[in-house]
Amino acid sequence: MISTSFLLAALSLVFSLSHEPSSQARAFTPNSRTIPTRSTSLPSFSPSPSPRHSLRLHVNDPTKSPIASLADKIQTILAKTSPLNAAKLSLVKSLAGDYDAAATRQKLDGLISENPVLMLSFTTCPFCIKAKSVLDAKGSKDSDSRYYKVVELDVEGDGKAIRAEMGEMLGRTSVPAIWIGGGFVGGCNDGPLGGIVKLEESGKLDGMLKNVGVL
Repeated sequence: MISTSFLLAALSLVFSLSHEPSSQARAFTPNSRTIPTRSTSLPSFSPSPSPRHSLRLHVNDPTKSPIASLADKIQTILAKTSPLNAAKLSLVKSLAGDYDAAATRQKLDGLISENPVLMLSFTTCPFCIKAKSVLDAKGSKDSDSRYYKVVELDVEGDGKAIRAEMGEMLGRTSVPAIWIGGGFVGGCNDGPLGGIVKLEESGKLDGMLKNVGVL
């Protein structure tokens, strides 16, 4: 039996976690040592790389940070355990407050149908950052000329409402949430088609992007 306190802690972490993985790793410098001098010259040598470089945790992959990995594991539990997932959906719905569900659903449907590739995202989410990097590698990284549409739910005024309606639509509220050609493909590494990373690794992503005319 999972305790109420664990449930609340898990929901709080997954919902509100702010990720800055590359700045979280602490580096240290070993104590200096005194090297005795000799009358004869010693051969020159190159010092070993600074420990701070070896202790940086996957700076090129934000999803590999310890905090992101923990959040991913909790999200997996929530997705597979119906009561916990239902609790998360309810929490997201309550945090959205009073909103026009019909109008918000219409807006979400419009975003999906009008954009060949759509991503619902959080600006600081490491899995969103990685998903964007996969898509950016296929085209322009300039946010003003991207071939895909990004809606940052933590920036948009109705972002919480859109997330709540996404939960009603998909039965999940995790981000990133990505649609290609109107079909939901999942997130970064999960979902009905395995997510954007799995599609790229399998070689299927290019074909899907070509089918919707963005490559």
